Amino acid sequence: MLLRRAIDDVKSGDKPLKPASMVHWGTKLFHVVAFCTYAYCIYYSEVHLDIPQRTPSHKKFGRYKYLTHWNLTLQGFMFTLSCFIDFAPMRDKQFLKQLRDHLFLALSLPTCIFVTGLFWALYFYDRELIYPRSLAIYYPGWLNQLSHTNISFFALLEAKLVYHVVPKKRDGFRTIFILVCAYVGWITYLGLVYDMWVYPVLEYMSPALLPIFIGCC
Repeated sequence: MLLRRAIDDVKSGDKPLKPASMVHWGTKLFHVVAFCTYAYCIYYSEVHLDIPQRTPSHKKFGRYKYLTHWNLTLQGFMFTLSCFIDFAPMRDKQFLKQLRDHLFLALSLPTCIFVTGLFWALYFYDRELIYPRSLAIYYPGWLNQLSHTNISFFALLEAKLVYHVVPKKRDGFRTIFILVCAYVGWITYLGLVYDMWVYPVLEYMSPALLPIFIGCC
């Protein structure tokens, strides 16, 4: 009977029946796994990573010089919020859902895609520009994969599993524009004031090429 009904639904153009409760709890489990993954990545980066810096000035400001760590923190907050929405005993979660949807579509998803795309593009062009072989001793491969590849997998899975209300274009662009300006301003400030270019690729660029590259990014 159920098989026949599913076939009839497909023929009529309707969606087949789905085990909604399994999808619901599967989504919650995914949020917990993602939260634990990002929490451990941030913890490991802050507590256990001890990477020799190229110059004494590079020791300033710790991990928060890097867009990768900004993104890990953003994703950690996103999935903390998602878990809170899933499990908190609150009746009215409308504001939290709106905040989650806005942050995910305006910041979380595009930042993950950008970090993954730019990292691996530079890596395959010349890995010394972004992830030197000498760094692999101190920055383990599993953390590199979680920080630069897994982020996009989790973001795309979130987009598939959870319906997000799309924010107004103006609001979405304004949010991502603020983040871009903040980070570009931050790394430019570090480079000009402390002579500390966060990524090796920036050190090889001429004064004329540097603003073009940063502007395109």
